[in-house]
Amino acid sequence: MTSEINHTNGEENLQTKGRQATYLEVSRNLEEKVRSGLYPPGSRLPPQRDLAQELGLNVSTVSRAYKELQARGLIVASKRRGSIVTGGAMPSVHARAESSPSAAEANAVIDLTVNRPATGEFLTQLARTMANLARDPRYPETQEYQPPQGPEWARAAGAQWLAAPGFAPIADNVVVTSGAQHGLYAVLSSLMGHEGVILSDQLTYYGLKALAPVFQFEIVGIPSDDEGLLPDRLEEACKRMRVKAIFVVPNLQNPTVVTMSLARRVALVDIARRHHIAIIEDDVYGPLLRSRLPTIASLCPELTFHVASTSKILAPGLRIGYLHTPPHGAALAAEAVRTTAWMPAPLSTLIVTRWIEDGTAHTILEAQRTELQARQEIAREWLPAELLHSDPACMFVWLRVPPPWRSDDYAANALARGVNTMPASAFAVDRSTVEHGVRINLACAASREQLTRALQILAHTLRDRPRALFGTI
Repeated sequence: MTSEINHTNGEENLQTKGRQATYLEVSRNLEEKVRSGLYPPGSRLPPQRDLAQELGLNVSTVSRAYKELQARGLIVASKRRGSIVTGGAMPSVHARAESSPSAAEANAVIDLTVNRPATGEFLTQLARTMANLARDPRYPETQEYQPPQGPEWARAAGAQWLAAPGFAPIADNVVVTSGAQHGLYAVLSSLMGHEGVILSDQLTYYGLKALAPVFQFEIVGIPSDDEGLLPDRLEEACKRMRVKAIFVVPNLQNPTVVTMSLARRVALVDIARRHHIAIIEDDVYGPLLRSRLPTIASLCPELTFHVASTSKILAPGLRIGYLHTPPHGAALAAEAVRTTAWMPAPLSTLIVTRWIEDGTAHTILEAQRTELQARQEIAREWLPAELLHSDPACMFVWLRVPPPWRSDDYAANALARGVNTMPASAFAVDRSTVEHGVRINLACAASREQLTRALQILAHTLRDRPRALFGTI
């Protein structure tokens, strides 16, 4: 399905059968320019009135397009500074229909951009828990203010959730947050005053990119391979520039699905120690792995901020994350929680705590693992093995696209056919050449049947040639 901008006496035809609204066409064209680097992070988009005049559209249509970009995390709006491009786009989030799709839903775009749990086990368990929650002796506390780092019982549960082979977190070093992104915000707030860049994979978590303009730091991409960051390139960067921190997703790296080898973890720790550099370990996917390597926090507790959450495992709606800080770092991180949210949400905190204590969290985790493994098998059935990077435990796969495809072209062509994916440009930290590919979120589909339809479309698109979808006269 393609869309065009039609003009009639200076007015645009906002909707025609089989075409998107004009404001969506404008927003998609602007998104392409942002992702291509024409509008790099920190730059300003044209004033809305100027762009409307250039395109021959109403200002209200352009304004609506800008609001669409803002909702997707591509820009932030400021009356004084205008529309500023952020470090990366957040995925569009829509409610997922669990029932049989109607004819209209069957023809709608299948969104495979969001990392969400693959089953409804959460809702089943939540209904049971809510029926008995008032009997919990901590229930009265849910109407009161809590310490910004979370009550003692919540931090103890957080330490249990974070625990891994060789890693026994200390509750006093745990801060309860409103999800992993909030935890990452707290870490960066703790590092304010430390000058320097943040090193990461060349393709990295877009949440880090979104925080770059907020805290005004630069992200420098370090090349990696199937074992993780290349130590010699990491060492070289630490020698030639001032580094604030090293950001790493060691398990099921987002978006490339790489799990860092033990040798690379040890090498990273050695480099960080010799250069006295903080490490930010984003381990939200670690619990999905049945066999886990030592956490970086266990190898280097004095320098590592370990971030995790329940969003990817249990449900995004809980908004509970856990941050384990280096010794004596919890108070500073808790201050960031106080200034942004005052405290973690007490009701969600109690629910998650009970689930960790009584094993419900593990029950939901097992349901997710089973469903993800089944969906990974479907992906391997329909997508070329030589182009696919996957793991049975992962919520997504990384599909490399061969020439003449570029990642943005492939994503745009797939979207025109009805499947939305995340291209490499959404994760790229700079304009250097990176591997062309798309992240496909298997758990995002409402069912295995819907996922199969989407993967068939993606496979067909891959066998086709790039087709121009936009143009000017």
